[in-house]
Amino acid sequence: MNLFTRSNLPFFVIATFLGVIFTGCLDAPGYPHALQPVESISIMVQQKTDSYSTQLKVNPSDTATIKASVTPEKIQNDISFEWFYTNDGKDSLLSREPVYSFYPSKNEGAIPNKLIAMDNDGNQQIYDFTIAINTPPELSESTIPADGDTLYGSEFSAFLFEWYSFDRDFSSGDTLFHILEIDDKKYDVGTLLQVKQSGFKAGEHKFRIIVNDIYGDADTSTYRNFYVVDTLEAK
Repeated sequence: MNLFTRSNLPFFVIATFLGVIFTGCLDAPGYPHALQPVESISIMVQQKTDSYSTQLKVNPSDTATIKASVTPEKIQNDISFEWFYTNDGKDSLLSREPVYSFYPSKNEGAIPNKLIAMDNDGNQQIYDFTIAINTPPELSESTIPADGDTLYGSEFSAFLFEWYSFDRDFSSGDTLFHILEIDDKKYDVGTLLQVKQSGFKAGEHKFRIIVNDIYGDADTSTYRNFYVVDTLEAK
């Protein structure tokens, strides 16, 4: 039973963690006799109670599940799947099921990066992909100014704002980008960990920090309140 096109040549697709939905000219048996094209084969991952996502990104601290899903769903059982870990051109078979679970941080060789979809006649399509292993960034509780601090100066005084962020993925090339939000106005400060800002009127103000990594994971600090006493007015 040929579920694929009549060509026996494999069809290679390379994808990244940004999302994987493969489309192709596959054929599946219709009901009762006509051939029906496969609209797509999607590769999706899930962790904890989150929904399955085509964004192939997982946290190393939790078990992950990857699955192949065929559209239309009624022909899912007419295609078999093999998950592989491929390194230096050598394939290691991990599973022959549509769904496969793995623990991202324990063994690189258990993380799939290749899927072969096959029909009953042995015709196949091959999909290469990458799963990003990413730990979300974190912000330190320590900031300048600290919550409740009083700052003395004027609207012309440049007050220091400083914070600290960290990420376990620095060694793998991850980069952190920051947003300083003061009184509900956001300032994109990039990779900086401190800036000076002026223009504050006397009274209460608030600020917080938002940090994002290159994979879109983020952390946000709680709001810190600070007070400005205008020393020029006091004179």
